[in-house]
Amino acid sequence: MLRQLGRRRFRLAIALAGAVVTLLLAATGVTLQREFSSADALRDAVEQSYDTRLQIQSVFSLVQDAETGQRGYIITGDETFLEPYDRALDRLDAQMNKLAGLSAKDPPQAENQRLLSERVRQKRLEMQRTIALRESGQASAAISLVISGRGKLTMDDIRQIVDRMTQREADLLSALSADARERTRHTEFLVALMFKVLVLTALGTAFLVWRYLATRSALLERLEAAAARHSATLDSAFDAIVTLNPSGSIETLNPAAERLFGWSAPEVERRDVGLLVDDLAENGEGAFLDRLDASHGDLEQGLLLELTGKRRDGARFPVDVALAAMDLPTGRHVVAVIRDATERRRIAEMKDAFVSTVSHELRTPLTSIAGSLGLVAAGAGGRLPEKAARLIDIAHANSRRLVRLINDILDVEKLEAGQLKMTLAPLDLRDVAARAVEGIQGYADQLGVGVSLNDGPPAPVRGDGDRLIQVATNLLSNAVKFSPSGGEVRVTVNPETRIARLSVSDRGPGIADEFRSRIFGKFAQADSTDAREKGGTGLGLAIAKEIAERHGGRLWFESAEGEGATFHLDLPLDQADAAHDEEAVRLLICEDDPDAARILVEMLSYEGFKADVADTAREALTLARRAPYAAALIDLQLPDADGVSLIRQLKADEATRAMPVVVVSGDVARGRVRGRSLEVADWVEKPVDQDRLRQAVRALFSADDKPVVLHVDDDRDILEVTRQALDTVEVVPVESLAAAREALARRRPDLVILDLGLPDGNGLDLLPLLTEEDGRTIPVIIYSAQDMDREAAPAVQAVLIKSRMSLTQLARTVRRLAPRARGVA
Repeated sequence: MLRQLGRRRFRLAIALAGAVVTLLLAATGVTLQREFSSADALRDAVEQSYDTRLQIQSVFSLVQDAETGQRGYIITGDETFLEPYDRALDRLDAQMNKLAGLSAKDPPQAENQRLLSERVRQKRLEMQRTIALRESGQASAAISLVISGRGKLTMDDIRQIVDRMTQREADLLSALSADARERTRHTEFLVALMFKVLVLTALGTAFLVWRYLATRSALLERLEAAAARHSATLDSAFDAIVTLNPSGSIETLNPAAERLFGWSAPEVERRDVGLLVDDLAENGEGAFLDRLDASHGDLEQGLLLELTGKRRDGARFPVDVALAAMDLPTGRHVVAVIRDATERRRIAEMKDAFVSTVSHELRTPLTSIAGSLGLVAAGAGGRLPEKAARLIDIAHANSRRLVRLINDILDVEKLEAGQLKMTLAPLDLRDVAARAVEGIQGYADQLGVGVSLNDGPPAPVRGDGDRLIQVATNLLSNAVKFSPSGGEVRVTVNPETRIARLSVSDRGPGIADEFRSRIFGKFAQADSTDAREKGGTGLGLAIAKEIAERHGGRLWFESAEGEGATFHLDLPLDQADAAHDEEAVRLLICEDDPDAARILVEMLSYEGFKADVADTAREALTLARRAPYAAALIDLQLPDADGVSLIRQLKADEATRAMPVVVVSGDVARGRVRGRSLEVADWVEKPVDQDRLRQAVRALFSADDKPVVLHVDDDRDILEVTRQALDTVEVVPVESLAAAREALARRRPDLVILDLGLPDGNGLDLLPLLTEEDGRTIPVIIYSAQDMDREAAPAVQAVLIKSRMSLTQLARTVRRLAPRARGVA
């Protein structure tokens, strides 16, 4: 009972102490607030008093300046003395009004201000009267009025009023200061009292703090033990472990990382990870994690990369990097586990060398075996019995199969090692197809399969003839192999806008859906029966794809299971650059500054124009008379002549009179005045803005020549902003597949921008309608929020993801792919 009573009293005492402290704190807060308010009021009063006194002196000074100017003019007659007089009177009214505002709250001061205003007005009238007399020629009367002393009496009155107002301000400030001092003494007493109470409270709080520290110490010991275990784990790891913050800066290195890279942890802390590893995240705009995602994919499931490490001494070495996300309260951090891949690469190179050596060692005897068996089978050793001949044929066929296997393995190894040399030269892809058809004809005849090659125009490309024949032969061999007896393999070669396409079509079983993703992989077979029934190593398509890509092209396919397959080899058309140069609009630039001329050429090239540069007027005239130009861009400051004179000469010559001229100058305003009578299409001021230059040059050409782009998207906002961005082409926007089909029936576009997710179907359903009767296809840009496998999409020239690609990138792609109308992209 006594213990419970003691607890109640203790709790009551604590509650009362808390209430007293709270009340004292509240009272202190109120008092301090009043003190602060009083201090603020005093500060405001001091500032206002200072402003008022300053304003009083300003008014008095202006009156003095006016009187000085007036007296100087009256005595000398020199009107320059009226300049300070006029300036003072111009400012006097405003200063008087400001003084009235400052004095309005204090009635005595307001009365003083009123008297001051009357005296100032009286003084102004006196000065104006004497000046008027002087200006009318009555100098003696004006001087007599000045020396009469009336003006001095008025100035004395003004001075007395100014002194009274100044003293009044000082008295007001003194009263406020006394009141503030009294409040300060009261506040100091209360604060001292509260300090004593708080000291007592602090003693009680010290006990609680002691308890808290003891508990915290125990918790820290447990945390330190856990941290020590984690640190021991990291320190004992053989792999380098680096942690990165969300901005890509290094936070920690374990000892293995210090040994691997040669840096200590404090030396690299907060430095960019590029110090240790190249190309972890591509350079550019955006946060580190966004660039990392764009470079290598989603970090959520972890990433395994092969990159290049950099030691402190500058040495570079291959590394395997495993990345994982580490989400902390400060954001997503990254853990990078890095392993030196030098030994792994060395072993891989040893393996490659071993395979290459063994393959070569096998190749020599196999060549002899195959050759000998071929001679025996051909009867070089005499007629063989039927059974022996059949056995020789089997041995000969399998020896050739083994030779092909060795060749494929060697090619794969050379491609991976970058040692497969190619000699590029101009050739016709149609001739490549013809030679491949001729080489496969015997094999096709054995299987009872026909092979046909379409007629058509040449398809010039640059390539290695032997390697391209190897690719075509592989495609034909697969098509013949999987075609039914009596079937036909069709080969077509078509030169298109920018590519030459070789296509091989068969009517075999097609490609199964589950095999499509790995068809171009090494040793890829649809199933185990393929290798047994059809033969082959599964390396042919992998090699063919590598060769195509080494030529700057691509190898892709389209297939419907059960209906055959078509493989396409696309290579850059060799005449594309020449045709581009011949068809592109050519402009003449007359600019003597090489850097400025180069910038203009690059800007115009970006817009699809070609340009010739002349650095003198004489050279510009020679070029303009030698060949026709669509327009001329001329600087007005030239070393050998004036730009205006050059324009006059061009307009006077019948051969160049019709050529539009755009002036590009650093002083357009002066040039307009001097060349007012000239026929100038536009004036562009330096430094030249890309958009302004585009506007000036594009205005010279008819809009009827713009390429037509069909844009299919169900989002009207996307259609509108895209139309605005693609100002160099004619955009036909539609919102559905049905509308797109109607638009295609009315007019064939030069390019199609296609969304995949449409209200009435998938955008890819439109692709069959984009093939012309002669086999050519309209270029397609997939511009969608959905990703897709470009390998399985025919006629698709580019795949742009809306969330990753800007409209500027889309516009650049359109300029690159859209056919040119009258040479303007």
